[in-house]
Amino acid sequence: MKRLIIAAVALLSIGAANGQNYKEDPRYGATPEEREENAKLLSYLKFEMDGKGYDVAAGYIKTLMNSAPSATANIYIYGATVYKNKAAKAKSVEEKRAIVDSVMLIYDRRAQYFGDNPTRGRAYILGQKAREYAALNPMDRDGVKTYYIDALEAGGDKVDPALVLEYFQQLVEDYRSSAVTGEALIGEYNRLTPVLASATDEQKDSFNRLFVTSGAAKSDVLEAMYKERLAKNPNDPKLIAEAYEIMSAAGADTPFYFELAEKHYANDPSPAVALRLASMFERQERYEDALKYLNAMVSSETDPKRKEEFYLRIAASELGLRRGSAAANAARQVIATDPGNGYALMMLAEAYVVGAAACGGFHGQTVYWLAYDQFARARQAFEAAGNEEFVRRVENRMGSCRASFPSFEDGFMYVEGYAEGKSYTVHCGWISGTTTIKSR
Repeated sequence: MKRLIIAAVALLSIGAANGQNYKEDPRYGATPEEREENAKLLSYLKFEMDGKGYDVAAGYIKTLMNSAPSATANIYIYGATVYKNKAAKAKSVEEKRAIVDSVMLIYDRRAQYFGDNPTRGRAYILGQKAREYAALNPMDRDGVKTYYIDALEAGGDKVDPALVLEYFQQLVEDYRSSAVTGEALIGEYNRLTPVLASATDEQKDSFNRLFVTSGAAKSDVLEAMYKERLAKNPNDPKLIAEAYEIMSAAGADTPFYFELAEKHYANDPSPAVALRLASMFERQERYEDALKYLNAMVSSETDPKRKEEFYLRIAASELGLRRGSAAANAARQVIATDPGNGYALMMLAEAYVVGAAACGGFHGQTVYWLAYDQFARARQAFEAAGNEEFVRRVENRMGSCRASFPSFEDGFMYVEGYAEGKSYTVHCGWISGTTTIKSR
């Protein structure tokens, strides 16, 4: 009685959902009688699935796949659930293999009849098929890869980024077990990178982490491979870009990589590449090379904060080259828009210290008064920001400046009415400014 009631309600629901009587819907069968019978079987199937009567449900699924294969996708959704349950209970490898084959057939039939679904069409179905196979038969590595590749190809330009990540994870596992070569893994990384162009930043980061932690992305391995390939095509911009991107992801830091990065920048002078090159040269204290890219970035940058950052780095590199005037000019660019920037004030002070040596004698020593003033302003800025590390650094530099102040005897000889606290204008080459006389 319960089954009859359920069947009757289901038949009414089918008709309402279709906007017509199910007896007139050819998806349910060739004749009105067949359609009514298949509609009943669908209601029975749902009843069994709700009660987890999978053994009985399996019989209905087989019948419906033959008699009404395009009636509803639920036939195949239920079918996958039923046969996955059977696979979990299989008593032998052979039995499980046969059941897994049935699961794959169910997905194929669903793709055949419902592959044009706008949201869960062929690409989605084949993606689910690949996942199911990987879960049910993980030891068949070739089969797992094949099903994932089929799903990715079906997705085309709109492939699911999560599916790409799953596939690449499978490849990484195969590489670690020596089932896939490093070159093959690198090739797939390169092929799939543009596929993830529309993915989230988190998904892209996960993809890159998988590659970098795979073990295949070792700098020496990559370098050897790309040296060989570039020897044949040394000016191929696509190959240069590929090598640069992959070696960047692997954290390469070798002369070959520097050369590669510069070639890539020559082909594609983007800010991102310039920034990486500048950072590499800064780490190596190759400040002249770093400045080439820092100056290129600061001239094209429109964001005020980013511009300040680049000017600070320019000042630091100029100081590394002992070019005080250029360092001071870069620091002043920051101070002009951000007078309380402690780093810029600190670097201006250091630029004065560098420039003091050019004058020597009493006039060179007075430059340290100006430097001391800037260090004092920097200390105030760092104290306000709670930056204790730089407060200590600046205080140490202030002590060094104090030790270089002119002696009272020298000051008395050069300045009439020489006295601590008296205003004094410094003139030393490119350095000038008003300060106060200070004692050691």
